Amino acid sequence: MELEEKTKLGGKTLLLKSNFLKSSSWSFTAVAFRALGGLTINKLFAVLLGASGITLLSHFQNLTSLFTLLPSEGVNRSIMKYWSDKDLGEKEKTAIFKTGFWVTLVIFLMTLGILYFWQKEYFFDRFMQEISPSEFLLIFIPAVFLMLMSGYLNSVILALRKVKVYAIINITSLIVLVIVVYVGVKFGTVTQALLSFALGYGLMAFVAFGYLIYKRKSIPLRFGLPDGKSLKKIARFLAMAISAIVFGRLLDFAVRDYMIDLYGLERTGLWQSVAKMSTSYLLVFTGTVGVVYYPKMASLINDGKALKTYVGRVMGFVSFVTVLCLGVYYLNKEFVLRLFFDNGFESAAYLVRYQVIGDVFCILSYLLAYLLSAKVQTMKYIWAQLISALIYLGVISVLLENYELEALTLGYMWRYIGFFIILLIFNRRTLFR
Repeated sequence: MELEEKTKLGGKTLLLKSNFLKSSSWSFTAVAFRALGGLTINKLFAVLLGASGITLLSHFQNLTSLFTLLPSEGVNRSIMKYWSDKDLGEKEKTAIFKTGFWVTLVIFLMTLGILYFWQKEYFFDRFMQEISPSEFLLIFIPAVFLMLMSGYLNSVILALRKVKVYAIINITSLIVLVIVVYVGVKFGTVTQALLSFALGYGLMAFVAFGYLIYKRKSIPLRFGLPDGKSLKKIARFLAMAISAIVFGRLLDFAVRDYMIDLYGLERTGLWQSVAKMSTSYLLVFTGTVGVVYYPKMASLINDGKALKTYVGRVMGFVSFVTVLCLGVYYLNKEFVLRLFFDNGFESAAYLVRYQVIGDVFCILSYLLAYLLSAKVQTMKYIWAQLISALIYLGVISVLLENYELEALTLGYMWRYIGFFIILLIFNRRTLFR
């Protein structure tokens, strides 16, 4: 009897691993193309616009993320959570979808009002040196709104476990993105090049929308008025997403802005080249693992034993691959920086050491943060974000005078070591029961 039980458990473990790897293969293909596209965009900006172009691209991407992160981590994450629930009926799923659309729209308008109409000089003036505000907004507003819709519609596809469809949509969209950015960088001003990035990403929405229209009979999507019950469900995810913005992207924007004033665009661009390498392979991780891991984990949230097994297996696999890949990157850091940026960027190689250590803990922390999100443990999530942000600022403020740019990578490393430890403590009952 005991042998039979162990055999069944082993079979389930192998099945979980097999399904994870099978789903991840399509996800990896999509995200590998997307990461390659991101690196191609970095290369275009580095070669044609230099280190200052990389700094401005990073700053602009950070700006657009202030618009997209709250809907992505709040609304879209709630869509994946509740649409993955087998016990939720079609009527409830439709209500959440309708409510999510309106919440996304309201968030977009509020963010635009706060960042542009209240703090325009701080957030936007660096990007409007060669173009009038009205011309800038004419492209920026619809482009960012389409970016939001792209993420929103793709979250439905992921919740339905249509990983292959998601992969095909993203690969198709990526080709469009690179073409649009190439035209913007090659033939436009710096501002037009930056706007081409937002526009290229926004065009992805049409591909996802086309698929959902094609499958409209089998996927319960309806547009209509918001629902109070659904709004309460989404609100808990929004609270977690707000903490990620304030203690993450907004903090990053402020630190980078301070560094630009302190060291200038060129020197800051060296640090940003290393940071953008992290962004590229973190995109591969979140896109490969996150799109498979989060919906599956959310569906197991009420089965403690299966959840522990699944999370443990994924963390073990991800740890091995992460250390292996980042080890190769570290040993070839000068070559990699020249390859993906331009000659001269290898002088930033000394910054890679602490950055890759931070990346290992950042990747593992994502897996544990997803666990808090799936369990909707809002206050624990917010506390983890706050404490890690304070660690980051504390290390930078103490070390900046003596270590200069290296203080930023040291701060990054200790931030995610701290984040990882905090999340281990918060998830101890799930991981060590």
